[in-house]
Amino acid sequence: MIPNRFRPGLSLALALIALALFVSDARAQMLTQHVKGSMGLKAGSQPPPGGYVVAPLLYFYNTDTVKDRDGDKFPIDASLTTSFFGAGYSHVTTKKIFGGLYGFTVLFPMGANNRIQGAEIDANPGAGLTDSVIVPISLGWHHKRADVLTAFQIYVPTGRYTDGASDNTGLGMWGFEPQVATTVYFDEARRYHAATELSLDFQSKKEDSENKAGTQLNLEGGFGGDFLKGGLTTGLVYYAAFKVSDDEISGPVGFLIRGRNKSFALGPEATLALAAGGKVRGFVTVRYFWELYARTTSQGQAFLIQATFLTKPIKIP
Repeated sequence: MIPNRFRPGLSLALALIALALFVSDARAQMLTQHVKGSMGLKAGSQPPPGGYVVAPLLYFYNTDTVKDRDGDKFPIDASLTTSFFGAGYSHVTTKKIFGGLYGFTVLFPMGANNRIQGAEIDANPGAGLTDSVIVPISLGWHHKRADVLTAFQIYVPTGRYTDGASDNTGLGMWGFEPQVATTVYFDEARRYHAATELSLDFQSKKEDSENKAGTQLNLEGGFGGDFLKGGLTTGLVYYAAFKVSDDEISGPVGFLIRGRNKSFALGPEATLALAAGGKVRGFVTVRYFWELYARTTSQGQAFLIQATFLTKPIKIP
């Protein structure tokens, strides 16, 4: 049986790159750098000490609908797609701080096609590097029936960005995100579980601009179970995002935008262990979301697939 703590919050290494959606022409507000749905099952669990290579990481978001603050659809052609692929590395050490194991994560973009960007919809952004994510500290605690995880995430504006340009692939701003999460196990074997993560996103002003996205509260997690002797983890995942402060938008467009972003989504997730030679060498995670609720923002679907490999494979008992 695969040790329970290896499938958990590998999602920490999934601290996705900033591909926030902006649709001001449709009178929607700016979103933060956090990619909704970047955490899922066992979001509050940290894997055991060791190294984890994430490659590849693929993310796609598609929408053809923009909702106003009353939930009514704007009569525009909003058929847009955002895509991203990248790679990263996460490491959990044996060093403890306040009793929690210390870890860190870096995630670098390999390419992106950001169709929705900046203060307007980009017509032809093309492919290019986007922004990077650094998690300089994460702390994980493990108890018999629950895990706890806390982290601090930094979004670094390494992508191409020029204020007012139509080919931006980065967001032109720094982001800072404190996180706290927990996974609760319903049985002694830790087979069935529920998890949730709470995070807050704070942004700097966009480069060469007075525009600034408001602070956003994110809730993400899921309910699921482990099967096939721990080789498969599957269940229902969700995300909810609520803007808790107004955007700061300069120029006439600021007078057109009303309301704060809100969205809620549900979907399935499955993680399958990759085993060879009697050892677990990695995992593949697939996650899909349908946005069931949206206000002052786009409403669509998101799809994530990623592979995570252990730098030191573990022997299957």
